Amino acid sequence: MEDRFFKFSLLAKFPEVIHGISTRAYGNMSLYRGDKSKTIKNREHFLSGLRAELDKVTIPEMIHGSKIISVGARERGKGACDTKNDIKGADGLITREKDLFLLVTAADCLPILAYDPALQIVAAAHCGWRGIIGGIVDELISKFRHFGAEEENIIIGIGPGICQKHFTVKKDVLEQFLENYPQAVLLRNKDGYIDLKKAILLDLKKNRLLAQNIEVAKLCPACQNGIFGSHRLEKDQAPTSAAVIGMRE
Repeated sequence: MEDRFFKFSLLAKFPEVIHGISTRAYGNMSLYRGDKSKTIKNREHFLSGLRAELDKVTIPEMIHGSKIISVGARERGKGACDTKNDIKGADGLITREKDLFLLVTAADCLPILAYDPALQIVAAAHCGWRGIIGGIVDELISKFRHFGAEEENIIIGIGPGICQKHFTVKKDVLEQFLENYPQAVLLRNKDGYIDLKKAILLDLKKNRLLAQNIEVAKLCPACQNGIFGSHRLEKDQAPTSAAVIGMRE
């Protein structure tokens, strides 16, 4: 991990790919909290360190759902400076367009960055527990297949997200994970603890992705709170991180 942002070693192997995840050193990255003008400056600062520009960024609405939407040149810049024109109803984006950067934000939820080097397709997804239960990982891989991608070529980076020991859930959520992801559940003293990263890995395995093409950031915003913001610990005061991926022209 670099001083101000995190990168996946698997994705860093490809010189045509620009990617990174911001730390709290860059400040808040969500336009849904805090000073919007400051957030825009934070985004510009972060992206400049990756040699990307804000007006070439596209951002989904992120409603804790499971929809992945394909975007192209016409969507370039949407959501970058105003939530009014972000990609509505989506929690993830996928594109073959060069010089278009897909960005999602998170502060405990898990960002996924994906790339198929064979067909040069990139994707970014915001994965909260609702999205995982709703099948966002299946939807992501389905979109890659729709573009003609083969599972063995897809590279996945699972970013910093809340760990199991910090993610206790109520009975209704626990029951959904016991039904769908029992291997990702720990029961202790009548409490349920969910391993969201494991749930995602189970879905990726089910979709026949290769283990050697998957990288998991061993970082938790609650454990490493000095590095990343955690909504669970800080509520609305948590600075949201940005995860971005795109291809050079």
